Amino acid sequence: MSEHRRHPDPSDPPSDIDAAAIASPASPTIAPAAPLIDTPARVLTHVLCSTLAQATFSATVFILPVIARKHFQAERWQVLIITMAPLVLATSSIFWGALLRRSSIRRYLLTYWAIAGVPLIGLAFVQSYWPLAILYIISSLGSAAWAAVNGELLNRLYPEGRRGRAYAYLSIGITAGGAALGLLVGKLLEHNPESFRWYIPALIILQLLGVLLLGLLAAPIERLRTRATERWSLRTSLEPISHMREVLASDRVFFRYEAAFMTYGVGWMICWALLPLLVTDKLALDYDQIARSTHVATLVATLVMTMPFGLLSDRIGPIRTSALAFAVYALYPLMLIWASDTFELSAASIVFGICSAGASVGWLMGPVTLAPSADKVPQYVAIHATLVGLRGSIFQGLGVGLYALTGSFTPALIIAAIGFAWASQQMLALHRLIAPRLAALPPDTQPPATPPSTKPPSAIQP
Repeated sequence: MSEHRRHPDPSDPPSDIDAAAIASPASPTIAPAAPLIDTPARVLTHVLCSTLAQATFSATVFILPVIARKHFQAERWQVLIITMAPLVLATSSIFWGALLRRSSIRRYLLTYWAIAGVPLIGLAFVQSYWPLAILYIISSLGSAAWAAVNGELLNRLYPEGRRGRAYAYLSIGITAGGAALGLLVGKLLEHNPESFRWYIPALIILQLLGVLLLGLLAAPIERLRTRATERWSLRTSLEPISHMREVLASDRVFFRYEAAFMTYGVGWMICWALLPLLVTDKLALDYDQIARSTHVATLVATLVMTMPFGLLSDRIGPIRTSALAFAVYALYPLMLIWASDTFELSAASIVFGICSAGASVGWLMGPVTLAPSADKVPQYVAIHATLVGLRGSIFQGLGVGLYALTGSFTPALIIAAIGFAWASQQMLALHRLIAPRLAALPPDTQPPATPPSTKPPSAIQP
């Protein structure tokens, strides 16, 4: 039985976990309309737009910590700044979500590109570490804007029973594009270590094309959105913080979902921070070897497994999907401990990619599903992304600190494996808590019992 959107009933007495608040369908604040994604052309257009907007960006930034280490001779703590920047600045997501409530999607997307993309063009001119770090930190602030608008588009463009596989189609496009561009980037840098000075601006221009096309695709759904009308003030600028606290305090299911993701973040952040050091200090790989055995291997595995996990999420819900992914994730840090060459590193990266497919579906579909109404989706996604920044601020430093103290990757990576396993247990406990309440709901509030469709994108219908 899948978890699906909840709508709290104010007349019910308060309780820690309220059955009506868990599973009854939301009553939208606006009149419902037929989903706009109803033809193959529109599905493929959405995939193309998102691929241009995100695959280009991921291919630009994934190798920057390695460039800082190998090309600009950055110290370990300086590499840590690069790996932490996008995750720490994800804390700004709640403010980006508030901006989206006040802005058209097209204007919001252009703002995203101006802050996330344009600074990276300046990397063509940097001659030392610190200008690179400053430009990347600015870009990381902008990259935090993507989560809220991605959730809003997924929620508005697709019917509820099709969002898992719709997200899978988008992820497949972004992953395939990122893998191809990542392989190209590795070969370019191996041939000419200075090539980042021209390929990064080229990729950012392609990102602009994706943003513009995505704005055109989103234009018809503006009539479905309820925009905030409050005038800006210091009070309204700080409201996202109080709103986040209120949501986490009142919505105990969402709170426990986020608690499990916080534990998962212990493992993920430690591995993320240590990987650039592992491939340079321990394995001494070149650019092409690093790209093929980490970024490309991960994305190919994610590409293959995204659709199965999307279909699985539609059937069993994001909670159990995430639990499964977290359990298998526990193998990844252990495989990094034993990795001694590119083959073993590639095997670890494939496991990481498989798990990333499941976790990424749960990462976005959880907030989209658990939000009590359509208008709350950007807020829930933004809160979810903001908490990424909080765990990134803590656990990356823990991993690198343990490595610096012990001179070994093993202690930190063992802690990472324990974090993944524990997070899986937290998700399973949450499912066991809400499953009896879902089963007790009247038949007309139950999710569909039929198996999810396995038809291609052309078959996505209202």
